[in-house]
Amino acid sequence: MMPQPRWLSGSRKSWGTIGFLKLAAISISHSGSSADFVERMRGHINSSIRVPYDLQLVQWLSANGLAEREELERTASEHNAVDIHRQHWWIYQTVAKTGWLSREAIPEYFESFPRKTGVLEDNFDLSELGHALVVGLISPDEVDAWEGNSISHMSPVALTQGQKIFFLSAILTADGDLMLPLLEEWVALFGNSTFTYLEAGAALPLALDKMATHFRGSAYSTDDQRGIAKIEDARKDIIGQIESKIEKKGSGSRREQMSIPRLDWLADFEILQKEATRGYKFTEQGLQLAKELTAYYRNLLLHYYPEDCLVKLLNQRLFGPTMEFLCGAAKKAEPSDRLKLLREAYEVVKSSLGYVLIRSLLLLIHGRQAETALPSFIEYDDALQAIEAAYRTNPLAIYYTIDRLGNEHQVKFSP
Repeated sequence: MMPQPRWLSGSRKSWGTIGFLKLAAISISHSGSSADFVERMRGHINSSIRVPYDLQLVQWLSANGLAEREELERTASEHNAVDIHRQHWWIYQTVAKTGWLSREAIPEYFESFPRKTGVLEDNFDLSELGHALVVGLISPDEVDAWEGNSISHMSPVALTQGQKIFFLSAILTADGDLMLPLLEEWVALFGNSTFTYLEAGAALPLALDKMATHFRGSAYSTDDQRGIAKIEDARKDIIGQIESKIEKKGSGSRREQMSIPRLDWLADFEILQKEATRGYKFTEQGLQLAKELTAYYRNLLLHYYPEDCLVKLLNQRLFGPTMEFLCGAAKKAEPSDRLKLLREAYEVVKSSLGYVLIRSLLLLIHGRQAETALPSFIEYDDALQAIEAAYRTNPLAIYYTIDRLGNEHQVKFSP
C-alpha cells in the first residue's frame, strides 16, 4: 500500500449538507447515469416548488439572500403559498438550516464527492456501498420527497440515524487522515465553548502539519513526496489566507477561502450544533465521539505505519463509539449472533455474483440497528473472524475472498 494519506484537499471549503450525496445515489438508482448527470441534478434541486406560506420561512429566505421578500409576499397574498427552490425548502427543514449548494458546489457534490466517498463508481454507476444505502437505508417517503411528489414527509437531505452511520464511515474512509487530526485540534482548542468558522479555520494549518509529519517519514517514492508537497502547499495557502484576512475581501473570493471551513456537515451528524449565524459548538455526545476516535487514532500512530492507522480504526473502533454516540448506549453483539446478523443483511443486498463486501453488510446492519432501543454492534475485524470460523466449520456453507482491488474482504453465503 502506498503511504498516501486519505484526505479530500478541497472539502474544507465545499462541504455543505451531506444529504446531497444521498440524492446522488437515489437519482442514479432510479434514472441511471448520463453525460448530463450534474446538470440534471442542478436543474432538479433548483427547480421551483410551491409550499404553504410560513412567516419564519419567508424571513429565513430573505435573511439568507435566497429570495426577494417582496416577491414572496406577493405570491403569498395571492395563493397563501410561496414558490422557492427545492433545495432551499429541503434545507429549511433540517436542524441547522444551512448547507445549500452554490452554483460552484453543485459539480463537487454530484460529480466529485459521491465518487470520492464511495457512493458512486468512477463511471457514475451506483457502487456496492451505494446499493446498500439505497436498498437498505432509504425510505420510499424520502424518494417521493426527492422526486417532488410530496412536501409533507421529511426533507430528503436530512439524515436518519442509519444514514449517519453510513456517511460518517464514508467520510472517514475518504478524509480521515486529515479530519481526525483536525477534530483533535478543535477538541483541544474549544472543548465545550462556542467557536466561529474563522476560529475553526485557524486550526487547519496545525492539522495539516500533523498529517504531513505522520506521513513524511515513509514518503520514499516520487509520488509519495508529491503527496507531502501537496499537503505543505495547502498549509501555506491557508496561512496566507489567514494572514491576509481574505474573508474581508468580499464574497467574490469566497470560493478560494480554504481557511474558512464549512461546518454544516458536522451539524448534519449532530457532532456540532449551530449556536448563532456563524457560531458552532460540540454537542455533548459529539465531543465524546471526537475524543474517542481521535485518541484511538493517535495511539495507533504510535505503533503502526501511518497508512495503516485509519484502516485499523475503521476495522477495530468505528461502530461501537458511533452507535453509542447515536443511541446513548450500545453492546457488542454476542459471537453466536454475528453470523446471523451478517446473513440477514446479505439477503437484502446480495448481487447476481453472490459476493458482497463485509463493509456493505456492516453498514446495513448498523444503520438498521441504530433505529432500535438497545443496538448491538460488530466491528469489521470481529465480523471477519466470525466468517473465518464459520468457513473452517463448514467450507461449503460460506465463502470469502478479497475484492478485485485487493482492499476489502467479501463474502458469499450458500442458499
